[in-house]
Parts: sequence; C-alpha cells; structure tokens
Amino acid sequence: MKIVIIGNGIAATSAATKIREFDASCEITMLSDENTPFYSRPRLLDYLAGKVSFEQITIKNEQWYNKLNIELMTGAKVFSITPQENKIITSKGDISYDALLVASGASAATPPFFRSDLKSVFRLRTKEDADRIIAATENARTAAIIGGGLLGIETGFALTSRGLTTTVIEIADRLLPRQLDAESSLLLKASLEEKGLRFLTGKQTAALDADWEGLVITCTDATVLRADIIVVSAGIRPNVGVLEGSGVNVGRGIIVDEKLRTNIDNIYAAGDCAEFKGTLYGIWPAAKEQGEIAGAIIAGQDAVYNGSIMSAKLKVVGIEVASIGDIAVGPRTRTESQREGSSFRKLFYENGRLKGAILIGDTSDYFKLQKEIALPAPRQSV
Repeated sequence: MKIVIIGNGIAATSAATKIREFDASCEITMLSDENTPFYSRPRLLDYLAGKVSFEQITIKNEQWYNKLNIELMTGAKVFSITPQENKIITSKGDISYDALLVASGASAATPPFFRSDLKSVFRLRTKEDADRIIAATENARTAAIIGGGLLGIETGFALTSRGLTTTVIEIADRLLPRQLDAESSLLLKASLEEKGLRFLTGKQTAALDADWEGLVITCTDATVLRADIIVVSAGIRPNVGVLEGSGVNVGRGIIVDEKLRTNIDNIYAAGDCAEFKGTLYGIWPAAKEQGEIAGAIIAGQDAVYNGSIMSAKLKVVGIEVASIGDIAVGPRTRTESQREGSSFRKLFYENGRLKGAILIGDTSDYFKLQKEIALPAPRQSV
C-alpha cells in the first residue's frame, strides 16, 4: 500500500507516526513545499526573537525519517490532484497513491490593504518569513504589528527582544478578542505594557504606504503610525488550492467526516486545512489530534474524531495566559473570578458544568481544566 501525505507539519507528522505504528511495511511519502524537516511552528517566535537556533526548534531530523522508512520530499510544490487516476502532479514529477492525506496546513491571510510591493512589509508563517524579518531588523528601530491576536502579540515581543520599539494595532476593542473577555484582556494589556510593548486597540488599518521617511500605516479614523518594519498578522487561510478541480468538497476548508475522510473514499484531510462540522480549528493541539486519528484510520484501525476543545496558551516575557473552551457569556452562563497577586482565574459554567476557563499568571491547572471541560455532558433524566 502506498500512502502519500501532503504536508510536513504537526498533523502530517503525527499521522505518519501513527501509520507506521500499525503498519511497518506500507510505503509513506511526505511532500513538503518547504526545504526543511519538521520544526515547531509555535517556537518560530523564539527563533525570530533570537533566543534559539533553528536546530533547537527542529523536531524531526533526517535520521528520524530514515528510521521510520518515510520518504520526505522537500521543496515539492503540489499543483493538482487527479482522484480518478490516484495521481498527484508536483514540481518533482507525478506521484501515485493508494491513500492520500491532505495535511497542507494554512498560510498567513492577506487582508485587502496588504502590499507585497512595499519593502519591509511581512507576514510570518515559515522559517523563510522569519529569516526575512530578522534581516530587516538589522537596519530598523521601530516596528508595527497589525493584529492583536496570539501570533501578533508574540511577534511584537520577538521584535522588542531585538531592540525595536514595537506597537501592536488591533481592530477589536481589546487584545485576544477570541480567547479573552474584556476583564481578562484589560489585565493582560496592562501587564504587557509594563514590559514595554505598545498597543492601539479599536483601530482598523485602511492603507499601507511609504515615503522618504519609511512605512506609513493609515487607519480608518485617520490615525497615522510610522514604522521601519510592518508585520501583518491577520489570521490564517487554509491551503486548499491544490484541490481545485479535483471533485473534493471544500467549504472554508476541506470538508471531512468523523473518520477525517473527504467525499472521496481514499482521500483524507487533517490539521489547519480541514473543516469538521463547520469548524476550522487552526490550533496545534487539534491538528495533532486529527493527524493521529487520521493516521490510525488510514492504517486500518477503528477510530473516530469527535472534535477538539478550543484552547490556546501564550507565554510572553514571563506572562502566561491560557484560554480553554467556550468563554461566551449567555443568559445561563455563571462565572467565577479570582485574582491573587499577579494571577487571574475566571471559570465559565453553564447548566451546572464547566464550559470554559481563562488563566493569567498561574496556568498550572491548564490540563486539568481542559480534561474537565472535555467531559461529556450528563444525560438529562426523562
């Protein structure tokens, strides 16, 4: 049996590991459009900050692929897939398969104001992106990050670590609007400002430009900010272009069922490119879980994917933040808040069970709370 995996991230690597666990003889080929083995994308921020070398964030080296008898083809761009012929057209030739896992991940989103023609305007998703930003910092004093989400804040601190005065611009009225409520976001913002990071919230970027002094950001309310470097951190977009014309059903991502199978029997999807019951998770833990389950199923095991708990963990300059589950407040939601020194904890309950949590400072209960939130709801008595 010949199994081809498009991708070399956490979903792809977890799937390959699981397949080999159950099947020692099948052929496994992994196709990566990058020129490196598997590395930790979350730790790319440490690399950008100059805290670690790239080797220190590399998770699987060449010996690992050889040991598991996995063929890794780097620099392999996938152009199209022909399911009728079980064939993939790539920059390195045509490749056939018996089973295909698309774990192509996602790319940095491109908002309407983004201008690739402007020097020192970047997005951050790969090692190559990080290398370009690092090179630009050598002749820069100021930076602006457009987007106050997880990646935007961490990118801001990475550039601050390199000595740049950095401002984060966020369209919402608070930082991490998807992970934190107003109360916890305000506490985090105050702590981060003490560490030297600057913020402009409630500001929507309208245009990017450049003049003889450098780069210029203009907001819809006419606010103007200048910077030597701009990093646009406006979310991610699933990499689904390779499936155009293939007949595989695509919504916002590649639509999969509880077996992580597409509408074509021998084609599966996992990770940031996969859409399950209308949800795009876009987080490392979910991609890992999907990859492991997809790999087990491809290897002939009986497994089911029931969805993942949304969770995020952030650590910047010693400040730990965790957001788990559903933090939306409805008419039946009850919250409990506790503040002790620099630590803050807020729990969200609904119908007598824990549904979400926010932790700032002390995140030691992260996994415990994650397990409690994941417990199935008790059956209602008739």
